[in-house]
Amino acid sequence: MYRVRVLIVDDELAMRAFVRAGLKVSFPEAVQIEEAGSGEMAMKKLAVYPCDIVICDWNMPGMKGTELLAWVKEQDSLKDTQFLMLTASHEKDIVMNAVELGVDDFIMKPLSADELSRRVKSALARLLDIKKNKGG
Repeated sequence: MYRVRVLIVDDELAMRAFVRAGLKVSFPEAVQIEEAGSGEMAMKKLAVYPCDIVICDWNMPGMKGTELLAWVKEQDSLKDTQFLMLTASHEKDIVMNAVELGVDDFIMKPLSADELSRRVKSALARLLDIKKNKGG
């Protein structure tokens, strides 16, 4: 059985733990979860072992989520990766910047386990469509 690789990127350990727990409950057998506490750490992990879905906080010290998004979208090995941005901000500039960079979806904070599950299910459906259209 193919397991979807998900990378959770957030500088807050509690948020990573919440997202991890939500994914394990909603997708107990279907996902393999990795974590990174920074955008820089996420880049290192993704360069070695690409993921299918990245769930990334927008506002982190150092590299912002939008910077990681831009890097991911430039990588051939990650071109099909679904990028979900976690944010508490409703600022139009932030949303528009992420959309221009190619974000696949937003998850607004504070998030619920149900909302997380819905957004990840949507990302999985998009991923399956991409693979089906490629014949894989």
